[in-house]
Amino acid sequence: MVIPCYNSLQFLGATLDAVLAQELTPSLQNQFEVILVDDGGSDDLSGWVQQRGDDRVRVVRQENAGVSAARNLGIASAKGAFVAFCDSDDMWNPRAMAELYSCFDADPRIGLAYGFYEVVDAAGESTGRIRKSDIQGDVWEQFLSVNPVGASGVMVRSEVFDQVGVFAENRDRFRVDVEDWELWIRIAAVWRVGLTPTVVVRYRRHEGNSSTDLDSLDAAYRNMVDVVFADVDPKRAALRPLTTGKIAMILAWQSLNDAQDPQRAAVYLGEAAASAPELRRTAEFWRLRTAAAALSVAGSRGYQVLRSANGLKLKLKQKLSR
Repeated sequence: MVIPCYNSLQFLGATLDAVLAQELTPSLQNQFEVILVDDGGSDDLSGWVQQRGDDRVRVVRQENAGVSAARNLGIASAKGAFVAFCDSDDMWNPRAMAELYSCFDADPRIGLAYGFYEVVDAAGESTGRIRKSDIQGDVWEQFLSVNPVGASGVMVRSEVFDQVGVFAENRDRFRVDVEDWELWIRIAAVWRVGLTPTVVVRYRRHEGNSSTDLDSLDAAYRNMVDVVFADVDPKRAALRPLTTGKIAMILAWQSLNDAQDPQRAAVYLGEAAASAPELRRTAEFWRLRTAAAALSVAGSRGYQVLRSANGLKLKLKQKLSR
């Protein structure tokens, strides 16, 4: 298990407790280690770990270089046949490691396994949002337009990194990057992807989460498209317009939800329609247009009321389905 850390002690105790409390089969007991990668933080991470006194946990340190470099150092330091990832403020559920590992046991062609994730608030309370997916198997084409893999709830065969490489380190180019999605696409190009249809991790949203820089995110997405379509065969290259359109729709949602900018969202919607006209016939395209219109008419406060109402409906629906 690799956990990148940068002045992370506020939530790291809960994260580490959840990892170390995994419910494992006898064959997996004591067969894993936790590598905390100190990305040049100013807290005494090594001293904190020493006080905990658990020999399953060790710290490696680098000068501050960003989360991708930290994950890559963790990969290089890992000794096992599989590497899992969790961020320092998220929490694995008790059966997460066993569930993810079982995917590989079922199919030796699987290089990456992931599960669902639940969004919780800073106190660890559920927000009612669970990210689910049914994408598994040979999924390169599907991964081009959606990233269902949470970076905190994924396990990868170690040999995969020898074949396809590790996380791209683009911090000098993009303040906000999509290096995890780009790696998953690289893996899916040559390996099958496994899915455990259970919530494996609770993803914590709080004020310390990385903020969204739309300009940086836009540039990072365009770079990702260039990278994943470099040197592909003509059949795969033909998917580029659809991928470009889907990413434009993602940026449209970011424009609405993070930047409260319906004009920018409209520009991205226009790009989506121009890149892949078939997107105009999708329900998501029209939801975006409706949301952009609502923000334009009702303003930021009215839009947030609408989003909150939709969130309450989602929570009620989930409670009734239990």
